[in-house]
Order: sequence, then C-alpha cells, then structure tokens
Amino acid sequence: MLMQESYRTGNGLVGRLPITITMLYAVFGLLWIFFSDRLVDIFFRSDTDLLLQASSVKGFFFIGITSLLLYMILKRYAAVIGFKEMELRQSEERYRLVVEFAPDAIFIHDGIRFVYANTEAVKLFGAQSPDALVGRDVLDFVPEDCRPSVAERIRQNIVHNLPVQLREQVYLRLDGGKIEVEVSAVPFLLNGSPGALAFLRDVGPRKAAERKLRESETKYRLLADNASDLISLFDVEQRLTYMSPSVTRLLGFSVAQALSRSIDETLTPESASRLLQALQDINESGPIDRNFLHTIELEMYCKDGSTVWVESMMRGLFDSTGQFRGYISVSRDISERRRAEEELRLSRQFNMLILEAIPDPVFVKDSSHRFVLVNDALCAMLGQPADAIIGKRDEDFVPREEAAVFVERDSLVLETGQADLFEECLTDAQGQVRTLVTRKGLFIDPRGSRYIVGVIRDVSEDKAKERQLRDSLLEKEVLLKEVHHRVKNNLQIISSLLFLQKDAISDPGVQDIFEESRNRIASMALIHEELYRSGDLARVDLKEYVERLAPKVVQSLRGYKSIGFSLNLAQCRVSVDKAIPFGLIINELLTNAVKHGLADRDAGNIRVTMVWEEATIRVVVEDDGAGLPEGFHPDAVKTLGMQLVVQLTRQLRGSLTFGSGAQGSVFRLSFPKDDPAD
Repeated sequence: MLMQESYRTGNGLVGRLPITITMLYAVFGLLWIFFSDRLVDIFFRSDTDLLLQASSVKGFFFIGITSLLLYMILKRYAAVIGFKEMELRQSEERYRLVVEFAPDAIFIHDGIRFVYANTEAVKLFGAQSPDALVGRDVLDFVPEDCRPSVAERIRQNIVHNLPVQLREQVYLRLDGGKIEVEVSAVPFLLNGSPGALAFLRDVGPRKAAERKLRESETKYRLLADNASDLISLFDVEQRLTYMSPSVTRLLGFSVAQALSRSIDETLTPESASRLLQALQDINESGPIDRNFLHTIELEMYCKDGSTVWVESMMRGLFDSTGQFRGYISVSRDISERRRAEEELRLSRQFNMLILEAIPDPVFVKDSSHRFVLVNDALCAMLGQPADAIIGKRDEDFVPREEAAVFVERDSLVLETGQADLFEECLTDAQGQVRTLVTRKGLFIDPRGSRYIVGVIRDVSEDKAKERQLRDSLLEKEVLLKEVHHRVKNNLQIISSLLFLQKDAISDPGVQDIFEESRNRIASMALIHEELYRSGDLARVDLKEYVERLAPKVVQSLRGYKSIGFSLNLAQCRVSVDKAIPFGLIINELLTNAVKHGLADRDAGNIRVTMVWEEATIRVVVEDDGAGLPEGFHPDAVKTLGMQLVVQLTRQLRGSLTFGSGAQGSVFRLSFPKDDPAD
C-alpha cells in the first residue's frame, strides 16, 4: 500500500505540471496584455509609430519574460520531481528489503497465479528460486479439500476488494509435503488490475509443540488423576488451585470440596503452623531456586473427622520464562509407617527397659570393635557413663593384653558367624581382676552391617566358691575313701574271724554255713574295695565287679570239682544302694549253682550274662547241672540263701524268674538301673 501511495504521489506531481504551467502562462499573459496596453496607450497615444514600435517591443518583452518565467518554473518542478523520484527509489528499496527479507512468506497474485514470492516464501514451499513459484496457479499449492474455502477468500480480495482475516491453513510444498501456516491477505493493485498481497507464517513447529504440549498435559493429567499419591498445586498466595482425585481415597472429600477448604481446615493446627512457617522461611530466604525440594510431614483431617499422616515433598512451580508461579506438592500416606515407627519406638523403649533390667553387663559392638550400645551394668563394671563408652574400643578401658584377647574373640564371631562362649579376665575400674564368662553372637541388620552382641557374666565369686567346694569335696572324697577302705578291712577281719572259727568246728554242715557267710561278707567287702579303687565314689561298675566276684565265689566252693565259668557282661554303673544287694544276689545264685546244681558232678560250667536294655539291667545265671527239683519255688524254700535272693530282689524293685531243663537250671534277674526318685 505504501509503495502504491508513493507511485500515486509522483504521478500526481507529473500530471499536474502542464496544467500548472498553462494556468500560470494564461494568467501572466492576460495581466501583461492588460497592463502593457494601458501603459503604451498612456505614453504613446499621440505618436502612432512609437505606438507600433512599443507594441513590438512589448511582444518581445512578453516572450522573453514568459520564457524566463517558464524556465524558472520548469527548473523548480524538475528539482521537485527529481527529489521525489529519489525518495521513491529509496522507499522502493526499503520496502523491497523489508519484503524480501521478511520472516514471513509474502506472495502477490492476480487471483489465479503468483506474480511475486519473497525469499521466505521460496524456503517455505521448498523451491530453488522465486521462478519456481511465479506463474504457478495458487490452488496448485492447496489440498483438494481446502480449495473451495481458499477460492472464496481469493474472491473476497479480488472481487469485493476486502481484506481476509488471519486464519490457519494447510498448504502443499513442491515436494508434496504439507505445511501448516497462518495466512492473511489484502487487496493490491497490480498494474491497475486487482490483485492480492498474501502473508504466510509457518506455524508447523508451533503446532507440533502445541500438540506435544497437549499430549504431555494429557499424560500428566492422566498420571495426576490416577496417582495414588495426593498431588496439590498452590499459587503464590498459598491458595489451593488443584488437587488430584486421589484426595477422595485419602481424605474422603471430593476434589471440589477439598479445593474449597482452607489450609487451616485441611491440616491440624500444629501441621498448618509448620507448613506456613516453612513456606515463609522459603519466601524470606531470597529468590526461590528452581531445584529446591522441601520435605515435611503433615497431619490432615479426613471427612469422617479422623486424621491421616502424609509426607509432602514441595517444589517451586515456574512458567516457561522462569517466573515463580507457586508450589507443587506430592503427598504420600505414611500413616502405616508412622504407626510402625511408633511401634518400633515403643519396642525399642521396651527392649531398653529389659536391657537395663538385666543384671549382667550387655554390649553391642560394630565391625570396627567400637561400642554402639551398653547397659547400666556394663557402665558400672567399667566405671564409665554410657556416653563415655559409646564409640570407644576395649583398649580404651582395659590393659592392652586383655583388649587383644577380646578383639580376637570378636573377630572369630565376625568371621565365622558362630556364637562364642569364652572365659576371660578383666581388670575393672578398681584394679581388681575379674573372671568373666562372655557369650557373643553375630547380628546382621537389613543393610548388611555386622554387629557383635555380648552378654557378660561375672563368675569371680562363683569361681571362688567353686574352688572352696572343690577343696571341700576333695577332703570328703579322701575321707569317704578312707571309710570304704576301713569298712573293707573290717569286713575282711570279720571274714578272717569266720574262717578261723570254721577251722575250729568239725561239723561239715556248720563249716559250710560259715563259708557261705564268709562269701556274703566278701561280696560286700568287694563293693567297698571297688569304690575305693575307682574314681567314682558313688557308683560301682557291675561288669568289673562281677568279673572279680564270680571267680572268688566259685573257687571258694568248688573243692576238688572242675568247674568252668564264662562271663558275658555289659558295661554298667549303678549306685552303692543297688550294687550291694546285686552282689549278694549274684553270690547266692553262684553258690546255689556250685553246691546244688553241680552237687553230684565232678565237673560243670556256669554262665553269667548281663545286658543293659532300656534302663533295665538283665542278668542270667545258668549251669549245666541236674536242674531244679520238681515243684521248686524260691518263696517256698526256707534256706537263708534263697530267702536273701527273694528279699533283695524286692529291694531292687526287680523280678526273678527261674527254670530248668536238659541243660540245667537258669535264674533270670531284672531290675531298673535307677530308681524313679533318682
């Protein structure tokens, strides 16, 4: 339009120039004729020749003056026209540069074809030069479905001489690709004919960015709307502007209800105060950093009046220009975690109470052998408060030699993971050496850190009492051995007296009675001898006892007979209370086998078998003699020997069975190894 105006201005000046000159020439000629005739008539009226000459001179003057005046006018107008032409050329150059290098594509068309395209238009449509576009139909660059609307807009420019408002349109590049542009057009005279000046701006990148932004907003909106965490937005005045739908699940309010509530209505007073104070501190600390992150735990009201604890992470919200626009908060329900932490706190408190109530020193060390936990008992033993012990090592409290032993045992637990029970010596705060029994175990926490847990028992007094008891026991053991020795000697003296008395008696029956009594005394004396010889003064080894008793009994009674015997005995130890009756029973059964079972024979065999099965001792005494008489029963026999066997069996809480056959007689004795009271 400005170029057209410049053209119209120059053409107007040139078009008015002949009229102006003609008008000036006519006015000047009329004035000259009027005034020159008046003057000639006044001065030369009386002289006709002078009047003619004056008229001729007047004509020459008129021609000269008008020629000079015409020259001056033409020169002035030539200067004006030259100046205007220079301004026009400069203006044309400026507008050409503006159009040529404009950031938008600019076209001029006559309603059908392009007649001009600037550099940006060439780039926009993918052409090599403007010639590739000039002369082409405008509608060739419009998709089929858009051509009717574009044709209507061209008609408004060309036919109705109306400008077309800015709108978005799809055009085709020379390579067939589509481009999205904003286009507007104004009427434009093209060599006197109607045309249009069109402006196109490539909005493809912006539209793509908008689509990505919409997609991103859709995704983030979908994420926010379906997130289990509560997402909230605050403006710079700390007013809620958005809450995700998860507020209904967390608090029971709808989104609209939650947005209508103030911070004081949403949070408990203490939490609201802490939140506002935190926001105030952030605002007063200066410009808000884009990377700042503030975490705070808050207690929120639910719709039913209960409360829920959340952990909120807050960030600043900034626009694309970096301007601070508010806060975004992501809140996660930590009620279960808070309950677990409270339970853990109570559990730790309970454990600490238990730990402090334990009278024995208890400690926990890390893998560097530093104390991390001690109870009051350990503090008392080391003579230091807990604060002075935590973080220290053993060598800070005890001599280096003792500390080296502690570290060695600690390392053993750390390396093997096996519990360790060890007796150690410790020099306490008073300089006294104490004997300690320490049990250490390995604890590995969820992070994989290894700790030594130890419990110490001070056994110094127990050791002293143990020494006293051991010394006392040793004394009693010596005395008891001496008693057994004296009892054995006394029984042997009695046996010797009976032997001497037997020799003074001529009656063989009485001699046999004395011999049986001597054997009974010998069986009891042998018990005391076994106790005296063995290290165990409370129990007798029956195997060893029978191996020594049987040969003595058989040898004392066989006389001239050839009697062999075999022993198959299991190892078994019983108390003295059971060993003495057992010995007497075995003595009587062996005596019975020699005197009665093999009475009419010059040779025979006796077998003794002893086994230990399920806490029961079973003994079998058998011979290969004539067997038991018909109708034999121990209870019916009035002899002292059998009566002793029956009574002593009852004393042992045992049972006695018997029988006879082609192979002789057999007696089976069974009794419990230990009494139930034992």
